[in-house]
Amino acid sequence: MKRKILFTILFINTYLSFNLYSQDYKLREVSKAELQKSYSAIDSTAGAEILYYDKEVYYDVSYNSVVLVTEIRKRIKFYNNRPEDLKYATEKIYLYIDGDRESVSKIKAYTYNLVAGEIEETKLDKGQIFEKELSKRYKKVSFTMPKVKKGSVVDIYYKERSPYFFRIDEFNFQFDIPAKKITAKIFTPDGFVFNRIPKGYIYPKFEMETKIDQRMGMKANIYKYDIENVPPLKDEKYVDNIENYRGGVLFELMSTKNSYGIMKHYSKSWEDVARTIAFSNDYENEIKRTNIFEDDIDALIASAEEEQSLELAKDIFNHAKKNLKWNDEKSKYFDKGIRKAYKEKSGNSADINLSLVAMLRYAGFDASPVVISTRDNLKPFFPTVDRLNYVIGRVAIDGEEYFLDATDKYSEFNVLPIRDYNWNGVMVDTPNELWKLINLKKPDASKLINVVTATITEDGKINGKVRTKKSNHYSYLFKKKYFSQSEEDYLRDKETSLDNILINEYETENLEEEGAVSEIFSYEYEKATEKVGDKIFLKPLMFFMEDENPFKLEERKFPVDFVYPFTDKYIINFKIPENYEVTSIPESIKLTFGENSGLYQYIISNNGKFIRLAVDLEMHDSMIMPNNYLFLKQFFNEILKKDNEQIVLTKVK
Repeated sequence: MKRKILFTILFINTYLSFNLYSQDYKLREVSKAELQKSYSAIDSTAGAEILYYDKEVYYDVSYNSVVLVTEIRKRIKFYNNRPEDLKYATEKIYLYIDGDRESVSKIKAYTYNLVAGEIEETKLDKGQIFEKELSKRYKKVSFTMPKVKKGSVVDIYYKERSPYFFRIDEFNFQFDIPAKKITAKIFTPDGFVFNRIPKGYIYPKFEMETKIDQRMGMKANIYKYDIENVPPLKDEKYVDNIENYRGGVLFELMSTKNSYGIMKHYSKSWEDVARTIAFSNDYENEIKRTNIFEDDIDALIASAEEEQSLELAKDIFNHAKKNLKWNDEKSKYFDKGIRKAYKEKSGNSADINLSLVAMLRYAGFDASPVVISTRDNLKPFFPTVDRLNYVIGRVAIDGEEYFLDATDKYSEFNVLPIRDYNWNGVMVDTPNELWKLINLKKPDASKLINVVTATITEDGKINGKVRTKKSNHYSYLFKKKYFSQSEEDYLRDKETSLDNILINEYETENLEEEGAVSEIFSYEYEKATEKVGDKIFLKPLMFFMEDENPFKLEERKFPVDFVYPFTDKYIINFKIPENYEVTSIPESIKLTFGENSGLYQYIISNNGKFIRLAVDLEMHDSMIMPNNYLFLKQFFNEILKKDNEQIVLTKVK
């Protein structure tokens, strides 16, 4: 009897604790005050706002299974009808379905509007819930709330179930719209030890206690988080992935202890992660199935001037790019395997890049896969297999290390697609038993050189010729853009981006080859100058000048990421009209940023009928930390100010 009374007391205390913790929110109890609310007090410019968001995670434990359950409750208010605001009326739930399947159930969702002073409720119909298989590993369940418009409030609830009890999803306490109140509760068995890793710059209130959880039938550790009035974190220019800096907490399972006191450890080092991947079938056995391409690689080897040379490696790389087309699916594991992918000439990122590594190894090269997390997949904050989603190739030749990605036909040795530059990589070299975390080689500086002739006419128009040379990632990005559309559309976009100049006689050089690419064209520029009386006012950078500083925040708490260092050079030679003379010209200057992070140089000279301008902008560091953000912002402010200075030409009387 005493045991029963104690059980009842524990149950009541637990229930009261849960109830008090969430007493300010109940599903379907939307007030008129919430519907009449016309703006967010946190951010008056916001088109939508989270009024309440709660995430509760617990374990459903039975005799023969452990299931991780996540319950989501949210209430969202809409202040505008703009598409960028109404997108928050769509909920997307991503589930892992390869092997043991995750699932979602108990979806309950309602839209509320104020109609003739009364609250109207519209329930989400089951027919409005859609499932879509994204790959053999993932599917998406989504629904869009009905009748959402300016003034609406929506209530959403659903329950996810996952057999992967060791993998608690990240808890976010910050979104790209403001949030009035966010709570989170995590109930874990007392024998489960988690490492809690905070991220971002939002710090919620935290409490921890241990109580009996009836759903598990045992003692549980309860982690509670609570925060109010959270400002939005919006995406900015030059950021790797804004989600890396969003306030939240990550749960890493360190160990478990069963009722017999037996411990099992889950926490891994990066070497453990590499070993786990290395001894998977894909990296140990499947990568050796080379029969299907051996004749083709033999032919390349036979035609090479030197065995295991850089030129041969590039030939094999180009062969892989030509014969394997990426299906846009990111993965670190084979989908089709080498034989099927080569036969069908397509596959996911692992099909392509593991095949590339196999080709290089077959030709005698020291090649290995490098498993990474792409920019859209966030940075891994602790050693984990799950947070790695992609694989590239690495080859060592004559003491030099090269990184390769054959999913993109325009990539080159050490010129990877932008998505690959996110973090380090896990090298998985099974033949040599090398499994470790390595640094990806940082990109070499991309160079842009513009050489321009400019003849100024008496009516203030300018015509001339431009020759532009682009190297490394500038060349890579140009080719991707150029070949993604017709030349006519490309030139139309280019004219618009260059202040609506008229381009004639356009041609390119080295477009189909690796390395630097050049553009050459003639132009006519009608908006070049401002003519006032007998004076012509000209901004000498003309259509290359930026209109605004890309850095606008008063404070930035995450790094500026340019991806790669760069050097932009402009050499412009002006010929002024016969009956005009230069009466005012900007001064030459040199600006530096940091010790050796950035340089801006503006050198201008005049010899009577000709003006020569040389401008250099160099960023030697591709990553600028938040403590240097204001200096960077001021650096670009000074550049913009200098670019706006004018040359004044006066008519000779």
